[in-house]
Amino acid sequence: AALVLIGSTARAQQVAAPAVSAQNDSAEPARQWFPTPSILPAGGRLAVVSGNPFASGTFTLEFVMPDGYPLPPHTNPSNEHVLVKSGALIVGAGRKIDRRKSVVLATGDTASAPAGVPHWSIARGETRLIITEAMGPYGIAYMSVRDEPGAHAFPNGYSH
Repeated sequence: AALVLIGSTARAQQVAAPAVSAQNDSAEPARQWFPTPSILPAGGRLAVVSGNPFASGTFTLEFVMPDGYPLPPHTNPSNEHVLVKSGALIVGAGRKIDRRKSVVLATGDTASAPAGVPHWSIARGETRLIITEAMGPYGIAYMSVRDEPGAHAFPNGYSH
């Protein structure tokens, strides 16, 4: 099994992200932002768009990652679908990061990782993702103990 890329092509590495107008930004609903929970590397921000990531059922998150933010090789207990809302995301499949086998997702690109398939990512520039159709409770299992930043389930309080 592998990382499935939808709406992305090899040319995504060369496509500049389209400008986002201030009108589009102001039309978005206000979100309550949280620092990344202990299951993820520090430095990012999350907002729950819908659902509840620590309960059974579907949920959607918005995730802002600073430049260089890594999500080390890991698996999730359910399928993971992402949309790059702005910025760029270097992604790959496998138990180790290998940039030679990576793809760069640009604004508007989507990708999916099936449950149990090891994958990783690194933000290029500040990157904003929408994680859609995820099934809770959210969990993450890192491929290496040294990559584990903390507890492996969303703590209470991350709900919409």
